Amino acid sequence: MSKARQLFYDRKARNDKEVAYYSKFIFNGHFIVFLTIAFGALMLQYSQLLKNLPDNVNYNLIIAVILATLTVTPLRTFMKSADSVFLLNFERDMPTYFKYAVMRSGRLRTLLFIVTGGILVPLYMERTASVTGFICAIVLGVWMIYSGLIMRHLMMTLGITNGYISLLIFLMALSGIYTALEGLPVTIISIILFTISLIYLLNKNAAHRLLNFDYYIDYEHQLNQAQNKLINMFTDVKVLNERTVRRRYLDVFLKVPSPKKFNQNYMYKFLFVRSFARGKDAFFIVLRLLIIGLVLIWWIDQPVISAILGALIMYLLILQLSQFYKQQAYGLWPQVWPVSEGQVVKGYHQFLINIMIVLGIILSIIYILKFVTAIYFVILFFIVGWLTIDSSIKKIKKHQELLRD
Repeated sequence: MSKARQLFYDRKARNDKEVAYYSKFIFNGHFIVFLTIAFGALMLQYSQLLKNLPDNVNYNLIIAVILATLTVTPLRTFMKSADSVFLLNFERDMPTYFKYAVMRSGRLRTLLFIVTGGILVPLYMERTASVTGFICAIVLGVWMIYSGLIMRHLMMTLGITNGYISLLIFLMALSGIYTALEGLPVTIISIILFTISLIYLLNKNAAHRLLNFDYYIDYEHQLNQAQNKLINMFTDVKVLNERTVRRRYLDVFLKVPSPKKFNQNYMYKFLFVRSFARGKDAFFIVLRLLIIGLVLIWWIDQPVISAILGALIMYLLILQLSQFYKQQAYGLWPQVWPVSEGQVVKGYHQFLINIMIVLGIILSIIYILKFVTAIYFVILFFIVGWLTIDSSIKKIKKHQELLRD
């Protein structure tokens, strides 16, 4: 038992260390300021929404769907590909290992569930005054998080597809939470009894089954890749393999340069544009942050706050592309096309200017559609973009000077 516990927590510590390493790049001072302003703006908008709620919407169902979705919890086991060989003689101790995996996964999701529930309390109390119903819904949600993890483990042992497991947990949680919010909290007892019975039956069937190591390893690999892709939205993750993908809808921006631009003065601009449009990481980082910014600008009804958020989004977008320079300028192409460092920086500067103009136009269109009377604020997007580019180029040049010294 102690060996199983030690094995799990050693692997958990390595994963936590990796997440902490990338977190220091994600949650820098600028991003914290952005999150603070965004959260304040969203809470302000939320409070205004509570004062003017439409009457023809089933808010209890919306709350139930949100909470039930959060009860569908992934089981992080941190298993490795080599476990199918080296842990075979350790199989009798694996139930203890999975017990700690369930506890760890449940704690993190319970915290998120309770915080989300607290945010949704004002919305629920605005239409329904049943405190008991909401408390019962929260209790059932926490129960479903842990019982769902146990059911997931047992069903995976039986070889049941994870999609079906998640659907079952979601439907059970949704039915219990919704009826509790509607004023029938006693229904959670039947859901709890049903989950206990189901866990008992699953445990009976799984008791004599051999552990399917490959299933657990593949599932953990998918979760680890999802974690890395989420982190990669904000900073470069080394373990993700870079690959190129042709996106035909971007071919219009990748035309072959005219003869007068087919020289060393434009070659690196062409390289940066093409690498950005064909690459896997930088393109989707920019796309996702841009979508978040557009949604925030459209959802918030305060023109000044929306303008500030738009400027911060522009700053973050340009800042994220600074790592794109390192990927390209210190890679293979400077050796294939040997030109001076100044030409590489010049091409990167041209690339950033073009990107800034495109992003600024997109942000401006959404902002103008939302706040047509405050059109003059859109110039802030371009000013912030230009200043960020200027700062990034100066840092690159200073770094090159330090390397030469």
